[in-house]
This record gives sequence, structure tokens and C-alpha cells, in this order.
Amino acid sequence: MTRTFSAAAAAELKTILDDFPNKKSALLMVLRLVEREFGMIDDGGMELTAATCEVSVAHVLGMVSFYTHFKRPFHGKHRFMVCATLMCSIGGPNGRCDQSLAVIQRKLGISPGECTFDGLFSVEKVECLADCNRPPVIQKDNDHHVNMTDSLLEELIDSLLTKEGKSAVDYSSQKGTPMNARIPSISVKQSVPRP
Repeated sequence: MTRTFSAAAAAELKTILDDFPNKKSALLMVLRLVEREFGMIDDGGMELTAATCEVSVAHVLGMVSFYTHFKRPFHGKHRFMVCATLMCSIGGPNGRCDQSLAVIQRKLGISPGECTFDGLFSVEKVECLADCNRPPVIQKDNDHHVNMTDSLLEELIDSLLTKEGKSAVDYSSQKGTPMNARIPSISVKQSVPRP
């Protein structure tokens, strides 16, 4: 799918590129713009980014797959990322990551790497979310939560369910579906810029 920037995004893009004389250096900033503009980074967004930054699509794919915080088409509308590194696994006075994952499983019927049947919610175990002194750490989309108790997580999920016109009962008898975290096929027609 071919993507193009809106007029507002194109103006923001110009500002970004003016700050980075080497377009390749603007890659992460352009990816953030693509993510905001289209709600995720799909194949078309990666192609647009590659053309904008004058790099190959393979280079963009490498960045998107390395930095797991980018929203991809296989993620749910509401994406839970639960830190599973050592400190969050050991936990603190507020709990451990496995307790947080159990709350999500109980409320939404999904395990790490799964999405709800309707695509509204997904959950992943991720590496460090950079708050090792305040476990458990959970990121919901771009909202960062620390010292996340089971009751706080339940309140967060309940508020999202209410916002979406759903309840936990809608998910109680459903099983999660594996996220299709496929590697996109890269067009052989892409030209690789030469320095």
C-alpha cells in the first residue's frame, strides 16, 4: 500500500529534515511521524520512510524490528508491554511481572504474544522499560506505568473496556490469537542508495 503524508505531516517532516542534514540520521524521528500519521508502521509506512530518509527498506525494517516500541499492524489497538527483565521478574513490594501477566490473562484472556479475537488488546513480554527501581513496569501504548499493583492494572483494564463499550465477560470464554508478527517481504525493486 502506497502511503503519503498529509499536509500537516509534510510540514512537520520538513522541520525534522531541516534539523538533520543527513536524512539517514532522521530515521527514528521520521518513523515516529509515520506512526502518528498512520496509527502504526506497516509495509507502506516503511517504504515511505525509506524513500524519505534515502535508505533501503531493509534498513528501515531493521530499525523497526530492533526497536520493539513501534506499533505494528499485528498489535492490538491497546498494546500492553510488560517488562520481564530481572528486576521486574523478581519484583518489589507491588508485585512481579508474572502477576501482571496473570491479571491481563484473567481479564482479557490473552497471554504474551497474543491479541484478543476482536483486535482490541494485545500483550507482550518485553525487555527493559527503563524503570528497574520501580517494578513491575507496564507500558500501555505510550503510557508508562510503574509500581503497578494488581488492583491498579485491573482499574486500567476496566477503564479501557468501558471506553471500548466492552466488559471482561466479553473475553472470559474467548482464547487469544497469536499475533502475526511476520517479517514483511521486501520488494526486489528497491534501489539501495550508494554513499
